[in-house]
Amino acid sequence: MTFLNSAFLFALAAVSIPLIIHFLSKRRIKTIEFSSLKFLEQMQKNRMKWLKMKELLLLLLRMIIIGLIVMAFARPTLKGFLGSSKAASSVVILLDRSASMETEGETGTLFEEAKRFAGRLIEALEPADLVSVISFPGGPESASIERVNPGRLLKEKLSKIEISYQKGNIAEALKTALEIMDKSPDLNREIYLISDGQRINWKNLPPEILDMDSWKEIHLYNITFSPIRDDNIAIVEVKTPPQLLSPGENIMLTAELENSRKGTVENVLAGVTVDGERRAQTTVSLPSGRTQAVDFTFKLDAPGYHAGYVEIGYDNYGLDNKRFFSLQIPERINLLAVSQSVEDLRFLRLALDRQEAGQIKFSGIAVADLLKENLSSFSVILLHDIRSLDPAREKALEKFAQDGGGLMVALGRLSEPRFWGGFLKKLAGIDAGDLAGEKGEYIYWDKFDLDHPVFSIYSDNAAAAKEADIPRIKLNLYRNLTGGNIIGSSSSGANLLAESLNKPVLIYASGLDLQSGELPAHPFFLPFLVRSIEYLGSRNADFGFAGVVGLPFRWTVESTAGEYSLIAPDNTAERLKTAGTSSRVYVSGAVYKEPGIYTLKSDGETVSLLAFNVDPVESDINRTETDDINEILGIETRELDSNSDIKTSIKEARFGRELWKEFLAIALLLLIFESLLGRTAPPKAIEK
Repeated sequence: MTFLNSAFLFALAAVSIPLIIHFLSKRRIKTIEFSSLKFLEQMQKNRMKWLKMKELLLLLLRMIIIGLIVMAFARPTLKGFLGSSKAASSVVILLDRSASMETEGETGTLFEEAKRFAGRLIEALEPADLVSVISFPGGPESASIERVNPGRLLKEKLSKIEISYQKGNIAEALKTALEIMDKSPDLNREIYLISDGQRINWKNLPPEILDMDSWKEIHLYNITFSPIRDDNIAIVEVKTPPQLLSPGENIMLTAELENSRKGTVENVLAGVTVDGERRAQTTVSLPSGRTQAVDFTFKLDAPGYHAGYVEIGYDNYGLDNKRFFSLQIPERINLLAVSQSVEDLRFLRLALDRQEAGQIKFSGIAVADLLKENLSSFSVILLHDIRSLDPAREKALEKFAQDGGGLMVALGRLSEPRFWGGFLKKLAGIDAGDLAGEKGEYIYWDKFDLDHPVFSIYSDNAAAAKEADIPRIKLNLYRNLTGGNIIGSSSSGANLLAESLNKPVLIYASGLDLQSGELPAHPFFLPFLVRSIEYLGSRNADFGFAGVVGLPFRWTVESTAGEYSLIAPDNTAERLKTAGTSSRVYVSGAVYKEPGIYTLKSDGETVSLLAFNVDPVESDINRTETDDINEILGIETRELDSNSDIKTSIKEARFGRELWKEFLAIALLLLIFESLLGRTAPPKAIEK
């Protein structure tokens, strides 16, 4: 036990006052014997025994009462896990400013409540204490407040800390706090963690934080703020399946909604808005604890840049009720057609180098000239009937596809199976078999995946019959494809058209010439080529890109010339770094402001629209209790109530729990008992 006002303990000498009075009141009495009173002796012995016991008990009570009163004035405390100290303390306040702190609490957002508590905490600290404030997660605008004494200056700096919209990073904050404490000469070192206690932030902490030696002589306090309702409905992702992006074509979005409430939520209204106009909406029921996909279909009539968001009704955490996306319908698709010789591109040039090809701008070269071209200036490369590639050209095309460029390969009669089988397997996960049909046999291409964007325009006429409105096409030379996503085949079982599962790569198992089959002379030839190239070209536009606030991103651009800047929704601009490879140029950076649509500009001209959202992990409502923190860190953490008297809580934490009220209460009870005992009549003699 410790005494905060130990100077009062000298008054414990007053405990001896009742004892002194007791001895001074004793008188020496001369005894005179009376024989006639001897029969009362036995009765008198019983009475004297009781009086002596009563005297001693009253003496003891009076001494205890005086002692308790004196000790109450000395402010006794029960030692806690901190022990006691009257020296200056080193204090680090960790203030959570992650996106989840935007959740509504009882008196505002959790972040607003946490800042108010941090202000009260600063007021409750001792003038000699040295205080650091670390807001987390970090960012360019969130420099830590250096060690200063509590006061107005510290509170002014605290008031300037804003919400970050980033994912929480408790490991970053604890590591910085431990580094500060390690340099502190003060014996009493305290860390106050003020957060919403998201459990996901306590996973996978680095070893230096989990090392118990790091926490020696450091005391951790946990203050948790909770939302008014412990539930949430969130849009965790907006998916954009591969599709053809052309004016007037159907565009499909899939939003994933998650319900963390205990019961099913009925009639949740979800809608999609593009370019400020509501394009589609629906209502959905969300079972508890599950993620459910919601599909939206709409059309856009104009090419160019478009941006929008999927939105659901409001709840107590609003940042995950809206998820932004952006898309680009290409105004022009630059196509580079490559064959063994320029003469081999005759049919492709006739089909694509004309007005009917729409968005496509055709360029054709021989494979020998491939490395002379700037491949990054093309959206799609079409390889037709090329025998094989040397390592330099192979690497250039592989890099082009890996960087997002669209690649279509037509395997004609010259294509060597050994080379193309290995190249396509490595690049797209598709294997091409040996050339068939050289002995005069042929097949018909008569099966098509009508759900695929390349063939979807034919599905309306064939919906009832379940057959494509495409006449069968005779192929004289062909291969059988395996792997990837098969979207075209023959009734005899040969797979003729396949796409990669993870890259914009399309493989056609025959040539685009009359020796390989009748496709170039077929009316289907032009729409097949145009839609295939538009499909690959629109996938190359990174449709549906959505960056995450606080995480690095990079975006493909056409040139390193000029200065690129990113314009935030509040019209502030940030310059971006430019870098590149032999086939792609890109800008990179990170967004730390609010989620929304950002405009990428080069020398004042709009290059693209980019969407940035809050990390979906911030929608996790599972909380970490103080006992969980104790188990994770292997230390004893003290929990402070955010609604308590902070000054008293700090004193109790530093020096123990004050017991003066309890001491006075006990003294009062003993005083009442002493008063009653003093009036108690002696026991009556028993007659025999």
